[in-house]
Amino acid sequence: MSRISSRRAAVIIFVMCLLAALAVIGSPTSASAGVATNNVPGKTNTPTTTLNLRSCASTTCSVLKRIPHGTLLYMTATSGDWFKTSYGGSTGWVTSTYIVLQGTPATSINRGNTSRRMVSYTFDAGADVGYAGQILNFLKSNNIKASFGMTGKWAAANPALVQRMNAEGHHIFNHTWTHDSFTGFSTGRAALSPARRTEELVRTNNKVIELTGKSTRPYFRPPYGDYNSGVLRDLGANRFSKNIMWSVDSLGWKGLTRTQICDRVVNSTSSATYRGNGYIHLFHVGAQSQDANALPCITTRLKALGFTFGTVPQVIAP
Repeated sequence: MSRISSRRAAVIIFVMCLLAALAVIGSPTSASAGVATNNVPGKTNTPTTTLNLRSCASTTCSVLKRIPHGTLLYMTATSGDWFKTSYGGSTGWVTSTYIVLQGTPATSINRGNTSRRMVSYTFDAGADVGYAGQILNFLKSNNIKASFGMTGKWAAANPALVQRMNAEGHHIFNHTWTHDSFTGFSTGRAALSPARRTEELVRTNNKVIELTGKSTRPYFRPPYGDYNSGVLRDLGANRFSKNIMWSVDSLGWKGLTRTQICDRVVNSTSSATYRGNGYIHLFHVGAQSQDANALPCITTRLKALGFTFGTVPQVIAP
């Protein structure tokens, strides 16, 4: 083969490899395709036109079918802002911007049963490992069961801690995969689409099941506490019926000292107006907060006031 032919062959091979790589990146079956979903119901919301069912998750892909407004579909996978679904004998992808997920909206809960003198410690785990081990040691030594709001990324990075939480009887609930705001209110970004919300929920749930054998359903806590009626709707469609908020935020994440955290939590819980029964306390495991170091003071003082401790499911039970 001549030198020119060799160069030509090398260029052809390079171009073919590049095209193949681009095809993989853009394919809904690639690693960036999101997750499979279990027939999440949704209706098309295109009052002035039809919704295109496309051969892949891109507006550049061919149109397989045109779906009328108000058509009930079942979503079987996500890819970015797209849902995979079937219609008229064809399976393809629709943009989730024009899909309204269906189901009973989740209920927001910021306090449990007020007839029992019981409170729940809840710890959000979304960034660094922080004081997670110290917190678990304290809870074990005091025979306290708590609830941990888990992001999928945190769970993936700290599998041994997640498994320990489960083994020691703590409750784990869903706190999204990336800790991104579903509404965009606290981050200043656009709200996540129904497909991206679904991926955040399902992907995290899958990881927790993989590590513990237990689902996070039906419990969810929104990052930053950001939610609206659309978020509650999308939670319900994905079988997360309980949007867990809180009664008292320790504000440890804002830099309060352990003494300030203790005073804030105990005084809020024992006030004459609220009495604190059924309170859900918000703490964080991260190193930014002194919540872990305030726990001994909080627990000693709450016990002296007659409080017992339970997980979120225990505290909200009738």
